[in-house]
Amino acid sequence: MSRFLTFERYCAPEAEEELFRLLRDGNACVLAGGTDLLIAMREKGLQPSCVVDIKRITELQGIQSLNGGGLSVGATTTLHEIETSKLVRQVCPVLSDAVGLIGSLQVRNRGTLGGNLSNGSPAADSAPALLVLDAQLELASASGTRMVPVETFFAGPGKSVLEHGEILRRIRIPQPAPGTQSVYLKFGPRKAMDIAVVSIAVSLRWDSKGCCSDARIALGAVAPTPLRVKKAEAALIGKLDEEQIQAAAALAAAETSPVDDIRGGRVYRAHLVKVLAARAIKEAITRHRTAKG
Repeated sequence: MSRFLTFERYCAPEAEEELFRLLRDGNACVLAGGTDLLIAMREKGLQPSCVVDIKRITELQGIQSLNGGGLSVGATTTLHEIETSKLVRQVCPVLSDAVGLIGSLQVRNRGTLGGNLSNGSPAADSAPALLVLDAQLELASASGTRMVPVETFFAGPGKSVLEHGEILRRIRIPQPAPGTQSVYLKFGPRKAMDIAVVSIAVSLRWDSKGCCSDARIALGAVAPTPLRVKKAEAALIGKLDEEQIQAAAALAAAETSPVDDIRGGRVYRAHLVKVLAARAIKEAITRHRTAKG
């Protein structure tokens, strides 16, 4: 393992046009927060010819309100900015909760939302939250832009649908419907500084009759990509009771395909999904009742 980072050039463009020109080099790497890239360079043998720092590009920065509600979050917005943003807390607190559990404060001050997603990790903490929020990802390249649902962005462990020369520009989050309550839970050996063994986001919406009219459950670290468990979601529609909650939790576990690794085995992870799903659903119900007064 080398103590030194080896690369030929470091560039920090201030405009997207220059960025896309630099990315024509097939061995160039994008640097946002660097919390994953620098480790890969130092410990995993990655040797890019050019490191392209994108933090100076205005189009990739900041948190903005969208017309008609919702948010647009720049890919280079730091996790700490999102965690502490009053606007994010107001519109989609589940995202604040999720990114607030990533690494340490130092990591969150460097790491970015775009980096957390573009790394393609099945355990990315922001992914389950963005899945239940129906987020759309704006991808940009020299040839133009395209919108991709976060649900189709991940292509496998460490992989995404980003093409050569393409970057994640912004994350667009629609305004959650009235009567919606969302919860994010993460299980790891420690309370902080750990990759999730299992993570879960649950979003439930109630109608005027007190029935659950929409349910979304997303999981991380239990399949090749973060995923929605739609059979479990369907089981939650209606008046929620203990039997229905436990049935949905069991369905959620059945829809996963975890692997055995150093952080946990398949049976253990499936059990955790069932436990955390029931816990998150009940917490969403509690928050709904509290909001009603």
